[in-house]
Order: sequence, then structure tokens, then C-alpha cells
Amino acid sequence: MTTRFPSPEDAEAAFYRAFERNDLDAMLAVWDEAEDVICVHPMGSPLKGVRAVAQSWQEILGAQVAMRFGIEPIQITRQQGLAIHIVKEHIMVPDGKPVAPMSATNVYRETPAGWRMILHHASPAPGVLSGPHVGRALH
Repeated sequence: MTTRFPSPEDAEAAFYRAFERNDLDAMLAVWDEAEDVICVHPMGSPLKGVRAVAQSWQEILGAQVAMRFGIEPIQITRQQGLAIHIVKEHIMVPDGKPVAPMSATNVYRETPAGWRMILHHASPAPGVLSGPHVGRALH
């Protein structure tokens, strides 16, 4: 059975919940199964296609790093079956050490099966690369 996300906000909440729980099946349920999906992890190259995106999440979530996300919306745009969410990810880890915030763009497409992610692009928030937290970006 396919999980149905009635809104892009529901898909986004499921994305971060899957990330926090290191749940690969839940993560992949958020992504569209079309070959035009793209994921860019911080400081990484674009990963194109379902297989490459799934493999990257398998590696990341398989590391079992416990993280919690506080999501700060910056801009939300929705039109003609697409939703673009620009957010700041505030990442918290159990060791209590500060983690560099990430700027992320999440794009969702309305499909017959509900809203699905087609792009996630995260990078260090402006000013982070020159700050004291270099190297602590986690995803």
C-alpha cells in the first residue's frame, strides 16, 4: 500500500520524521518514483533518479545518527501542481554540540497518489562555512 500525502506540508512532515527515525521505507515513501527526482546533500553532487536518491538515503539513514530537526519556513510557493518550500533546518544531536544550520529547498509534485518530493537540496546556511561549526553539517 502506498502512503498518500494530501498536501505538500504532510509530505514534508513525513520526510523529516523519516529522517529523525532513520526509517528508509518511510523516507522512500515520500519521494516520487519518477526518474526526474534529484537530491543534493550538503557539499555533494546532484544525485539524479530514483535509484541514486534511494541509495544515498540508505547510506545516510543506515549510519543511525540520531538527529532532531527544527524547521523554519523561509518561503512557501504553490502553483500548478508544484510546491516549493525553502526552509532553514536547525539540527540537534544528542551530544549537545552545536550543528551548523542548513538551508534547504524541498520541491513537491502533486501526483495521482498524492504529493511527493521531487527535489531536496540542502547546503550550509549562509555564513556557516566560515564559522566555528565547519564540518558539523550532518546530512
